[in-house]
Amino acid sequence: MKTAHWPRMTIFEAVMFFATIFFAWMGSANWAYAQSPAQVHIHLDPAATEIHYTLKDNIHTVNGTFKLQSGDVTVNAATGEAHGMIAVDANSGASGNDTRDGKMKRDFLETAKFPLATFEPQRVTGFRADAPTQTISVAGSFTLHGASHPMTLEFLVKLNGAQAEAATHFKIPYVAWGIKDPSVAFIRVEKEVSIDIDAKGSLEPAK
Repeated sequence: MKTAHWPRMTIFEAVMFFATIFFAWMGSANWAYAQSPAQVHIHLDPAATEIHYTLKDNIHTVNGTFKLQSGDVTVNAATGEAHGMIAVDANSGASGNDTRDGKMKRDFLETAKFPLATFEPQRVTGFRADAPTQTISVAGSFTLHGASHPMTLEFLVKLNGAQAEAATHFKIPYVAWGIKDPSVAFIRVEKEVSIDIDAKGSLEPAK
């Protein structure tokens, strides 16, 4: 059996051959990067976004909802910088018990003075506009009952073309943040409320 032989290359030809491969690869990488805009704008749809809360005491568990008022965030995927606001209508809180809900809004959240709870993203880690599923970290400022607090949230993000979904779970230490403890007599209420958000919206290159 005859052994196949590669044609001989001069040093110059070898250098040119590998340089061609390298620059072809760089060109394809730059093209792929160009398809993902450096800055993207995310708009959350209040009608499609669900916000649930859970608060437990030593007798029972209260489950309720809040409504998203607005949500618009711009993210620079290259630097991680972010700005915008996600605003929740504090007066929309509902647990299926009008008396309890009215007391929560009047005596604890004081929605007449503080109608919104907001989160203002400042830095995003792990976001890629070309990744269909990803987990990102969002650091920012959470304002509740008139006071702002640093908070970092973890989001599971799913992208499908121009459509975006994001889900997160976190706890708010509402008593430590200045809201009155609702515990009375022998009913002891937990000092943290659990929040689950399933947000839906759209994604587009920032203008």
